[in-house]
Amino acid sequence: MRSFAFFSYRGTEEAEGPELGRLAWADALESLASMAEHEDWAGPDDTGRPLPILDSFLRYTHKRLVMEDKIVVTPDGEWAAWNTGLLTPHAEEVFGLFQRNRHENAQHWFFLRWASESDRDLLRHFPDPPQMAEYVTSASELIYDWRRELKLAYDHIINDNLDRFPADLAAQPLRAKQALDSAVNLTLRRVRRNHKLVIPQWYPKFGEVGAQFLMPLDLTGDGSADLALVVSAVGERAYRGHTVLTLEMAYTNARLVARPDSDWLTPNAAPVTGDSDVAARI
Repeated sequence: MRSFAFFSYRGTEEAEGPELGRLAWADALESLASMAEHEDWAGPDDTGRPLPILDSFLRYTHKRLVMEDKIVVTPDGEWAAWNTGLLTPHAEEVFGLFQRNRHENAQHWFFLRWASESDRDLLRHFPDPPQMAEYVTSASELIYDWRRELKLAYDHIINDNLDRFPADLAAQPLRAKQALDSAVNLTLRRVRRNHKLVIPQWYPKFGEVGAQFLMPLDLTGDGSADLALVVSAVGERAYRGHTVLTLEMAYTNARLVARPDSDWLTPNAAPVTGDSDVAARI
């Protein structure tokens, strides 16, 4: 997204080169977080990146808007805007507002500010405000159909992503497969009683493959989800479980579709309850 527009640093800290760009992007993230409804955008990330969940949310939202051709440019080519998909505490939509960058050899657009739907410049230049990104074509795609058969792509899950499993299982592929099968079976039993257990997600690499879901996996049997299984619809009668994600990755992908309105998918992992009528937590 930072190749789409130039983000200037408006703080007082002295810096230059890549560090100046990092500070400018951090400023943009902080200003959006303070403008939008309160949300935990930091999560458990310990990499030092500012607001990593919001960072990923904006980058992937921009990718999706490009795919859907929803970035709006005024007829004179002077202004551009796109819908972040976020709301202010007063339920106003929040947009990114940009002006044509007049510097040579630079990004085409210059970031002005995050603007609410009542912003004077937004109203003046965009009488029809940009639409938010969409990730499904029908509401039915948001609900996991437990009647479909689920097939697991063991080669990719076990052979290519074994390092994501708990340490003792990562050292024993056969045990990892057994734990995977047990965890999937347990979750499917719970899904029949609570369809909210499986959460829709979107990831740009998968493009338009259809419905995608995240299924929590308690691999160690200690009542906590260790990983999330990514499930995609194949045809009309089957699902394919094709990879596993860490819990942080899972939340980031789910947040693109919607802010998870559940106590089992949060920015910080929490224990899975033993009650089959209550959603497991990831």
